[in-house]
Amino acid sequence: QHQAEDVVTVASRFKQRYECRLPPAAVGPPPGPPRDPRLYNGSGVAELLRPMGTAPCLLKTKDWWTYEFCYGRHIQQYHLEESEIKGDILVLGYYQSAFDWDDETAKVRQHQLRRYHSQSYVNGSRCDRTGRAREAEVRFLCEEGAGDYIARVDEPQSCSYVLTVHTTRICHHPFLRPSPGLAPQPIRCQPALSPAQYVQYVRAQVSDTKRKVEEISEELRTLDTRLWSDRDSEPPSQSPK
Repeated sequence: QHQAEDVVTVASRFKQRYECRLPPAAVGPPPGPPRDPRLYNGSGVAELLRPMGTAPCLLKTKDWWTYEFCYGRHIQQYHLEESEIKGDILVLGYYQSAFDWDDETAKVRQHQLRRYHSQSYVNGSRCDRTGRAREAEVRFLCEEGAGDYIARVDEPQSCSYVLTVHTTRICHHPFLRPSPGLAPQPIRCQPALSPAQYVQYVRAQVSDTKRKVEEISEELRTLDTRLWSDRDSEPPSQSPK
């Protein structure tokens, strides 16, 4: 029997089967016409982020190091003690370029897979491990109601860094706006068997269990009889003279 796409079958701990109907959002696109980001005629991503260029640099302390991100200029790493820099300042990169949202092919791919804006920073301090200059990527993600802050700093490869910056500045842009959350939808289930069929199924299971218990009991009785029979047939032991 063919089962509808929105129906799944599950079983309870007592082996009772149920047919559950999924809400429409679980098996298809949400109702209503989708919003076309191409119709957006507001400020571009670079324009939305431009005020960060005159804002204070962002700082994040992670373990021993403090990371300093100055939008459109550089990224630095150093150690702070009592608000003073101690030791060398490592440059993780100077601004080189930003993702081009005017490139239609790249724009669609970036929007569908990532939903963030990225910048590249290169030609940083020389890396002792690789012998090459340090480099970094900065990823800007929308966070409603937030200021600008460095959410995390990662080093997926030696001396190659990824800074994730959360900001509310880009949340108005359709390519960077998070997908709208869907309200919880109920999943309605009903027994796949009628009450009479379920009672019949349980009785069959009980009957099968009783039959297996009786078979095991009979095997144990047979084994016990054989053991006693073998024991009685053994010759009596003779005591030494």
